[in-house]
Amino acid sequence: MSERFAERAGSGQPTISDVARAAGVSKATVSHVLNGRVVVRPDTRERVMAAIRDLDYAPAETARSLTARKRGAEPDAKVDAAVPRLTTVGYVSVDYVACLDRMPEREERLQARTIIKAIGGPAANVAAVAAAIGRPWPISASLITSIGCDQESDWAAAELASRRVDLLVSRERRQGRLDRALVLVEADGRRTIVNEPSSLGEVDVLRFVEKTDPVGLTWCLHLEGFQAPVQIAALEAARLKGFRTSVQATGLPPAWVAANAPRVFAGADALFLHRETLAAIPGCPADPESAMAHLAALAAAAPPGHWPEVVTITLGAQGANVLSRGRGWDRVPAPDVNVVDKTGAGDAFVGAFLCAWLNGAPPQTAARLACAAGSLAGTRFGAQEIRPAADQLAALAGVPLPSPLAAHAPV
Repeated sequence: MSERFAERAGSGQPTISDVARAAGVSKATVSHVLNGRVVVRPDTRERVMAAIRDLDYAPAETARSLTARKRGAEPDAKVDAAVPRLTTVGYVSVDYVACLDRMPEREERLQARTIIKAIGGPAANVAAVAAAIGRPWPISASLITSIGCDQESDWAAAELASRRVDLLVSRERRQGRLDRALVLVEADGRRTIVNEPSSLGEVDVLRFVEKTDPVGLTWCLHLEGFQAPVQIAALEAARLKGFRTSVQATGLPPAWVAANAPRVFAGADALFLHRETLAAIPGCPADPESAMAHLAALAAAAPPGHWPEVVTITLGAQGANVLSRGRGWDRVPAPDVNVVDKTGAGDAFVGAFLCAWLNGAPPQTAARLACAAGSLAGTRFGAQEIRPAADQLAALAGVPLPSPLAAHAPV
């Protein structure tokens, strides 16, 4: 950062004009980067994001909240039909992340190194990561969720808008306040999460499926595990209507999985599991390699349309196992990074995988990009603090960038 901007940043709250001058662009370009409504060239976007980081710039919450309140409760019909769409279903929370050297003992009082306010919720994290990656794997992201009428809810809506995620919220049912979560992060990156209960009315998702026509589009409806027991019927209806569907294991109740595993496998085109999920699947070995062999045998025996196109088991620092229908399974490694917070790493994996896969990338390629995204997410505190662009992910994953898929050149 130049001396002039260092002086400006220390004298008061930086403005959008400061960011524009630091990045060598217009204020309109900075606005395009923040609101995601106009595509910006990756190098230009990176200059703007670097200036935002250097200046520690944050748009005024009041203005952003007013903008967020104006966003419609239906998906944006103006998006290029060639751009895949991803609609995630789940809760949004305000996370208070406490960074600790260790977990406290009973009756002990510890002083955190810092406490960070961040936006959270698996479905929100998935949508934000997918929306951030950009060309040549563009995604139009939206989130079906429930938020309140308090300042925290408006703040979260504005944050998601800046991350290019449209909120699909029934305004007539907005009430109360945003859910909260406490995230205790230890020095080695392990975290303990305490969150308030949250659920969406079944009618919200069913109404979306009934009112939306995916014909001629690549459109994926994604459930976080917390919502699967309530929304599985809506997912099945979406698949019958022509949506692609996916389910993430985070939040899946083990007892419900044990009773409904065949229904989950039959209802999803992409299924994202983790080690802890395996023990809940009847007959499935807990060892990831043995589990993949078991699932591959089930996939081979499943009738057409009753098994996902791809199943992954995330393995943290060891990467992921990927089972593709008709292609067997592979182990995909994860890049080695310095982990400070594992919160949201699995969500970043899912968001990046869906982003690439919905744009036609082979499952193994999508998994390599996903492992890179999950690794990067662990290098910062907060689930949405790393939102890597396509070139950054591709470089870390060792994946060549294909030619841009969309016909419109970025500005």
